[in-house]
Amino acid sequence: MAMTLKELETEVKILKKQVAENAWAKDYVEIWKLMSLYSHMYHVGRNSEVPSLFAQKTPGVTMEIEDSGVYEGIKSITYFWNKVFDVDRMHRTQGFLAVHMTCNPVIEFNRKRTLAKGLWHSHGVCSFAANAGVFKQFLGLGKYDVEYVKEEGQWKFWKFAYRLTYMCPYEKGWAEEPVAASIAGNPLNKPDKPVTYHMPYSRYRINVFQPSPPEPYKD
Repeated sequence: MAMTLKELETEVKILKKQVAENAWAKDYVEIWKLMSLYSHMYHVGRNSEVPSLFAQKTPGVTMEIEDSGVYEGIKSITYFWNKVFDVDRMHRTQGFLAVHMTCNPVIEFNRKRTLAKGLWHSHGVCSFAANAGVFKQFLGLGKYDVEYVKEEGQWKFWKFAYRLTYMCPYEKGWAEEPVAASIAGNPLNKPDKPVTYHMPYSRYRINVFQPSPPEPYKD
């Protein structure tokens, strides 16, 4: 039996909606894959490859990790991952371990799905041999606050920030010593701009745990 014009129009609307929903889901999964790839690179000591996950041709690329200050542009970001946070080298030392998992994503897209912003919780552990034969192990918690851009059909990091909640010694816990390490204290740390936000947990104040989940785009 042939469809009426009204039935056909309804069917077309349903199909268009399904196509749009499928495209949204694909972009959502691709951004999740990007974050997961970053996490795995960090874990297996491929930090020198992390800059390739950032937009290469889009102006305004930035990165800020804990109290590092802001690194602007691919050249500065590459310097950070090869010199300041040289996990590739550390990975070749006895007993080294570094894991940053990403979970609980809240992701918002603009109407054309060329831009996105997301917030992720990140739990992690780290261990390494320090000076004088001392072995250190840490528990970490923070949030990845990231803006993404679709560049040549692929999602890339555009504005990338990791906001530390705590990085505490395993033996003491976050209440006793919430921050036991500082990127700002690294003499190789050379940001282009000062830190914009760094407020780790403290048991001596009411904690705000910023940033909040991203708001929808207004387009």
